[in-house]
Amino acid sequence: MKAVGIIAEYNPFHNGHAYHIKKAKELTNADLAVVIMSGNFVQRGEPAILDKWERTKLALAAGADLVVELPVFYAVQPGHLFAAGAVQILQALGVKDLVFGSEHPEVDFLDLAKQAAAIESEGQFTDRTQTYASAYAQQLEEQTGFKMEDPNDILAFSYAKAVVASGQVMHLHPISRLQAGYHDQSFEEGQTIASASSIRLALHKGKFEKIRPVVSEQAFEALSTAPTALAFEKPFFELLRYRLLTDTVGQLGQVYQMAEGLEHRLAGVAAAVEGPQSYQSFIKSVKTKRYTFARIQRALLYTLLNIKVDQMQAAMADSYIRLLGFNDLGQAYLSEIKREATLPIISRVDMSLAKANLRLDYKAGQIWQVLAGQTHAKQGQDVGRKPIYQGQE
Repeated sequence: MKAVGIIAEYNPFHNGHAYHIKKAKELTNADLAVVIMSGNFVQRGEPAILDKWERTKLALAAGADLVVELPVFYAVQPGHLFAAGAVQILQALGVKDLVFGSEHPEVDFLDLAKQAAAIESEGQFTDRTQTYASAYAQQLEEQTGFKMEDPNDILAFSYAKAVVASGQVMHLHPISRLQAGYHDQSFEEGQTIASASSIRLALHKGKFEKIRPVVSEQAFEALSTAPTALAFEKPFFELLRYRLLTDTVGQLGQVYQMAEGLEHRLAGVAAAVEGPQSYQSFIKSVKTKRYTFARIQRALLYTLLNIKVDQMQAAMADSYIRLLGFNDLGQAYLSEIKREATLPIISRVDMSLAKANLRLDYKAGQIWQVLAGQTHAKQGQDVGRKPIYQGQE
């Protein structure tokens, strides 16, 4: 069977995602679509609006055949590590084709990544007035003629670099985004496809009816009735401030990505007598030219989850394939490739596994439930959960 890979967050799942799945199968003539999806936290360090199980149901209903979790130690990372982790899992599943959105689908990202390897070996990036990312993009443009500035192009480039670094064959298929740009904050009446950013903004403002035309009926129902992390900022800030006030600066310094004195700045802002009183104002108070918003948000989540450097490094060196859901095609594909899979396949988690290999995802699931107001939920996010099976109707 031929599988096509998709890497996604689905935060939340919308009509553009359904189009992506359909187009991926058509473009590659694949028998099934394998989706690598972020778990309960997304790349910028925030909790997903719906948990990974609800989002898996929506993906399967829209044409995905197999959904696998991208573990938190890859999901909440800068683009190059996010991409490397997802590509590794796809390759471990024997997937040879990857379809993704791009602002410039005509670009050969694999060729660009190969050219970039030479730039990385030669580049010194000594201009201290620029961030590394800016200096890198400038040198890439000078040597290749391609200006790397659009978010989907940057992620596409990261996928290509991950493939080149792996030394394995994988065919990349960029496709154009429809109607909505990545950062669009609004959408017009009658529009059927909108950006996830604009949908999230509408949801945060309580404008649920506005999103109905741009999501499936099943997605609308889930967003309207299932537990969500829409109001996460208040509990997040309270938990975070507690940790920043009770941990020593030395303890904070052991947290993953807590470099360049960031721990001192976080602790100082948290302890200020008239300091910020909300999640957003806290981030603004910490923000400097040195620290991007995304980096700060990820650092705050690592702090909240108390993920140390050695824990993150150990987890990234011991990845796995965590099944979230499948239909008959997905199940058949798993049976076909399970002996050749190059990472362990996990279908059910018991407490011993939750405290070992999956300890970071287990912790993330517990915190997601707190942020979603589900502290007394009978069922957790991991222990005892089986992959969702969507049989033929």
